[in-house]
Amino acid sequence: MFAHTKTYLALGDSMSIDDYTGVKGGGAVNQFFHTLGEEWVLDDHTYDGCRMAGVPTDGQGDVITLTIGGNDLLCCRDKYLSEGLDRFADEHLQLLRAIRSANPKSIFIVGDIYAPHAELSSAEQEGLTAANTIIAANCKTVEARPARIHKMFLGNESAYLCLGIEPTLEGAKAIARLFDSAYKEGLAS
Repeated sequence: MFAHTKTYLALGDSMSIDDYTGVKGGGAVNQFFHTLGEEWVLDDHTYDGCRMAGVPTDGQGDVITLTIGGNDLLCCRDKYLSEGLDRFADEHLQLLRAIRSANPKSIFIVGDIYAPHAELSSAEQEGLTAANTIIAANCKTVEARPARIHKMFLGNESAYLCLGIEPTLEGAKAIARLFDSAYKEGLAS
């Protein structure tokens, strides 16, 4: 019997969960977890509808993944479009700093936000681009590894998304590959 010696802490929203994949264990978190090996244990705090304020910041992990921000952008879309993304940037950075503070030596992987499979106005597209620029900058600030989900999904929305906004099994596989790649880069550096 293998003693679990390493912890994978999964945090965030429906980009990470099984629910929309149609397969138990089909979400990005579970797919990535199964690549890690028998010595790993999963501490999964991902859930549908999660927003930044709902992410626990006291968990411990040797590797941590975080997918967050899409629900925050959706619920406050009009405010962000009219007032800008300063509050989003501050809340996101505070969240990343809190997680990093509790896990100073962990490989910390943070996903950016894909576009929904729907027409976005030019203002919405600019807002999403600005939010992903913020996420990338915040990753650098806390020495987290970015998972560029937006770029991976671009042009693949019909295969990677269902209900216009949730990852399919193929979408979850793509996210898991990004997590795995970022993890391996973290090990190498």
